[in-house]
Amino acid sequence: MVSQAPCSLSVVLLTLGLALGGCATAPPRTPLAPEAPSPADPSPEVCKDATDCREALRASPRDTLSECEARRRVELARRACALNVAEGCTELGRWETRGLVKAGGVDFAAASGLFLRACTLGDGEGCALKALMTLRGQGEARDAVAARAGLQDACERFPGISCGLAVEGLAEETLREGTAPEWEWMALFAQRGCDAGDGLSCRILGEAFYSGRGVAQDADKAAGLYARACEAGDGEACTRQGMLLRAEGPWAEPRAEQLLSRGCELGSPEACRLTVLETLDSQGRQKNTADRRALYRHACDRGAALGCLALYDELRDEPLALRPVFELPGLLKRACLLGAGQACEFLDEVTQAAQPRCASGSASACGVLGVLFLSPPLRQGESTEGERLLHAACEGGDLASCKGLSELSGASADLTCRSR
Repeated sequence: MVSQAPCSLSVVLLTLGLALGGCATAPPRTPLAPEAPSPADPSPEVCKDATDCREALRASPRDTLSECEARRRVELARRACALNVAEGCTELGRWETRGLVKAGGVDFAAASGLFLRACTLGDGEGCALKALMTLRGQGEARDAVAARAGLQDACERFPGISCGLAVEGLAEETLREGTAPEWEWMALFAQRGCDAGDGLSCRILGEAFYSGRGVAQDADKAAGLYARACEAGDGEACTRQGMLLRAEGPWAEPRAEQLLSRGCELGSPEACRLTVLETLDSQGRQKNTADRRALYRHACDRGAALGCLALYDELRDEPLALRPVFELPGLLKRACLLGAGQACEFLDEVTQAAQPRCASGSASACGVLGVLFLSPPLRQGESTEGERLLHAACEGGDLASCKGLSELSGASADLTCRSR
């Protein structure tokens, strides 16, 4: 089982030569946020031409990706957009809103321009996202009237995901304005998108039937719509369908587990969390070590903090020589970023304990700080300081820091993502 507090990171840090006490209770002083990659020109090696780029975009998931996968997707989207592939411009705009395209972080103005370009090239999702930017006043002046018209137009001209995004935009607007939601109007948008085969729209419509908002309450219809959405590739819908089945009793448990597993595969963090929890509760009896670790890694990559912590517990007793130096600290940093407060607290404890010892000349303590700084996900501006500390620690005789430097030098120019 995963520890309540991940104090066992001290095993890793003791290997690096730093003795630590228990876990902290104070919140971390520096919140984690991913460090944006450096900008780059689109590489022709990512995909050959517009057709190749379009197929590559459709062949792999785009949400809740590991850092390595995200870097590759950004490069792919950049190349596709440069070749006037509308979906590539839409996706590149999405990455701009997450601050993962350029070193300066989030660029809403660039995102808005990319969504407009995608819309002009014929992508309905780009049209809806451009309207949402106008609704939120991101990268341009807020204009609720123009935004509502844009959302409606996107759904009517390009029924599909644009309709689901229109519903989300209308819901967001009612929350912002404090007005009563237009449930009937939103259900109509969702129906149009679902009829076009969009999973998000079918899930939204299922939620409307489940709660009786804008339509007559009907749990059976809701379940059917969740099933349609799940089949269309909406991981959250698979999760809802699985949880509804679980509530029916033990007889439905096998099917519910299948649905949660599919939801996790499709990127639902909640489905991944529940699947990891089930595996932990069974103490891994149904999976061998390789399958169990693959599940935990996938769950962590898809946004489930419990997956990161479970994988950490699986790997923490392995000799340092058999695993990458940055792996265990990186798992705790990712768990922290995903909301595991105890992981944040412990990492802050480690940092506060190591800093004065490093300042006093302890090579191992500087190595600990360097490893923590360089373990992804990175805080803004950590990479330069992390490398400086690791070089100093290696020169001071800390062998683990030298190993970390050798891993850095062989790592990251390529965009290939390894699965372990």
